[in-house]
Amino acid sequence: MRPDLYDRVMSAWDDHLGRLLQQAGVLSDVDDMSSGSELPIDPELQDHFRRAHVILEQLGRKAPQSELERRINGIPGFVILAGADGKVRAAGRQARRTLNNPADVAALRPHLAAQSVQMLDGLLESARAGRINAQTMVLNTDIRPRHLIARVTTCPDTAGQLMIEGLDYQWTPAAERMLVASFGLSPAEVDIVRNLMDGRSLKEIAEKSRKSEHTVRNQTKSVLAKTGAPGQVDLIRLVAFLIDRGNQLSTAGHPGAVDLRNEVLEMRTGLKMQLYQCGAPDGHPVIYLHGMLDGMAPLEYLKPRFHQRGLRVLAPVRPGYGRSDPVSDPMANLEVMSEHVLELIDRFGLKRVAILGHMAGSVQGHVVCAGGDARIRGMVAVAGCGPILRREHYAGMARRQRIMAYTARWAPNLLPFFVRAGISLIDSENVQTFMDALYPPDSHERAVVDRLHLSELMHAGYRFAAQSGTDGFVSDSRVMVSDWFSALPQTGKPVIQLHGALDPVVPVNAVQEFTAKRTNVSFRKLDNVGQFLIYERPEVVLDAIDELPE
Repeated sequence: MRPDLYDRVMSAWDDHLGRLLQQAGVLSDVDDMSSGSELPIDPELQDHFRRAHVILEQLGRKAPQSELERRINGIPGFVILAGADGKVRAAGRQARRTLNNPADVAALRPHLAAQSVQMLDGLLESARAGRINAQTMVLNTDIRPRHLIARVTTCPDTAGQLMIEGLDYQWTPAAERMLVASFGLSPAEVDIVRNLMDGRSLKEIAEKSRKSEHTVRNQTKSVLAKTGAPGQVDLIRLVAFLIDRGNQLSTAGHPGAVDLRNEVLEMRTGLKMQLYQCGAPDGHPVIYLHGMLDGMAPLEYLKPRFHQRGLRVLAPVRPGYGRSDPVSDPMANLEVMSEHVLELIDRFGLKRVAILGHMAGSVQGHVVCAGGDARIRGMVAVAGCGPILRREHYAGMARRQRIMAYTARWAPNLLPFFVRAGISLIDSENVQTFMDALYPPDSHERAVVDRLHLSELMHAGYRFAAQSGTDGFVSDSRVMVSDWFSALPQTGKPVIQLHGALDPVVPVNAVQEFTAKRTNVSFRKLDNVGQFLIYERPEVVLDAIDELPE
């Protein structure tokens, strides 16, 4: 309820749990922590945390402003994001100024041509029906910008939402040269294009250029033929995108929201599974298994490289995260996700698939590779871990992660509250505080975030991870402190385990110890690299994928 007190609550719990563990001799007398019962927690304290958890659930989740909404509200241009009901969710400064802080896209109607009003109504209907693939439209206005591009996009709820962007551009000599070089337009045809982009009709162009309307119409037809645009609207859209290299809403890079194609599939298990995709559509298939807090952020960072390497990446969302249905039992969770991975290979007709497991997702990858399916080449595990079973494994962890690991192992009934409290912090506007607790300002990881400008991308990952609530976190946390690997067969598909020597969460010696017990795993330590190996050394990760047997 008071996210600003999260750090104090966690510190108090750390002190209390530490005393209980010390009194029980766990921290001094026991090396193997895989056996032994849970700690006896004061019943009154348990009731307190249970009540707090119930209250948080009854209050519900605060709907955080999406990363996309944040970005739109912060940009200077003409952009509107509206729900399927037409209510404005976010708007750029020019749109707010021009339309006097619109509450509804209806404020735009008086400025649209009659045909454009019909197009707008059609797009809103498509958004209500969730038709994400509805045809993108160009709306003609009597304001600046003269043309708006409107399309239906995905949103967290089941319906779509409407994005309206100004087709702003800067007409320069370089733009003219680009049109001549790309399409072989004559100077007169370039002039036609420039006037159309300014919103002039063919009649107005004829009057301005002192040519007959017949001549202007023929020149326009020639331009359409050379550019391959079916009509004037398509021509305007094509040219605007070509010359507007600085499209202010481009999400091809970062920081900002993760912008990957995604859908929700009905699986044979009867569960829903969200699926993201990126990379080269006809490339070599890679199945990415995400971690607990990163979500799809690494894919957003790496997607240009996936294209360059000719890799097609499919990223199924594990149970309890994103929009995937949860599975309450942690071990059953691993089994279900393994089935989902194999079904995904079936559905898409994939052959010779590489697995890329990141952080906690690598545990799932080990389970999949142990199954020995002939279509799987193997896995590259990045910043992953084995089971946390011994005292030194816990001792080497960063403080905040160690608190959660201790809670998962010795007080699992209280884990949902602490996870839920963390989600409240992510939901709040204090998400940076959550990052500060995980990665203090003087840490190696924080230096990487600052150097590579990853902060907003990390925030987007946190919000994705928290989207469905506590189920995914709780399940993963309980798996991490259990002996999940002993039951796996010693043989399996090859695994290349990459780990940074400076990783503050999973000590490198613990990973070396784990991998030494697996005949199918080769371990590689990267010096001067921490937990964010996938961001610091992406080429090493991609090279390792290439090394897996074809």
